[in-house]
Amino acid sequence: MKRKSAFSLVEVMMALIFLSFAFLPIYNLFRFGSQGTVNNVYEVTGTNYASDMINFVRDLRFYQIEKAGSKSEKIKLKNDEEIKAFFAKIDLTAPPATEKPFKRSLELTRFKGKDTRGPLGIIGYLSDLIMKRRSVPNYLVKVKVDFPRTTGGGSDDVTLYSLVVE
Repeated sequence: MKRKSAFSLVEVMMALIFLSFAFLPIYNLFRFGSQGTVNNVYEVTGTNYASDMINFVRDLRFYQIEKAGSKSEKIKLKNDEEIKAFFAKIDLTAPPATEKPFKRSLELTRFKGKDTRGPLGIIGYLSDLIMKRRSVPNYLVKVKVDFPRTTGGGSDDVTLYSLVVE
């Protein structure tokens, strides 16, 4: 009698167990890869929102910020509603608001542009006088866009800076 060789049920089960362990890292690679793609999309979108605001603010003049901010040393606008109200004071329409889950903030810090070295700024004042430097007031503009991370929880942000000069 000829005997046909075949796999037993135990052998087939053992082979399936080994294959499932072999494919587990591949599955995790695809899972984390797709989460990384979503993180990249969020980061690019956040950068676009921040870039839009920086480009808009870059076209402003120093006196416009002074008019809207009542000559404050630091202007902090925490969300798109405050940003819209700020630009409405100078008769401008703010860029479109961010969509959820993004949160945009705008901070303007006023600098006088003077050299303040030495006690009471005397050395800086003399240096400006000798070099015939004139101080130029300006605003440092900081735009920050926050967004959630899809891996590991928490949040991330994109921050861009620019200057508005008198």
